[in-house]
Amino acid sequence: MAGSTRIKGTKLKLELGTPAVDYWADLSNYRLFNDEAEPDITTFADAAEGGGRQHKLAGTGIQSTDTESFWRMVWEHAGDEVPFTIAPHGNEEPAAAMPHFTGIVKIGSKPELGGDAGTGAFTFEFEWNLTGEPVMDDGS
Repeated sequence: MAGSTRIKGTKLKLELGTPAVDYWADLSNYRLFNDEAEPDITTFADAAEGGGRQHKLAGTGIQSTDTESFWRMVWEHAGDEVPFTIAPHGNEEPAAAMPHFTGIVKIGSKPELGGDAGTGAFTFEFEWNLTGEPVMDDGS
């Protein structure tokens, strides 16, 4: 058996909002993951099932006040729920071996601005909650 196709850190499509805008050029990393949810109250049913999961989108973006930048979009839409599409292979259309991942994400608080002198380009980190679970679209 030949090895599996690997996802490499050279291509990405990360679209946010309506209409969808691709912000891949302003990101240095991203992660789509889930973590243990923190409910207001844990019921016996929750405890028996091992607790809930919260799906998240996190990463690092460059700081840029350009009107079309990722940083600016986060600043202007903090608290909004928006659709997202992640294509980890950078492909335009989903395919069986190169699926897209879609869902709704709630943009967190306004991004950080600033950094240390002489360190090069400033960045900011984000970690946002998804509404529900992400969906894998393999084009079928």
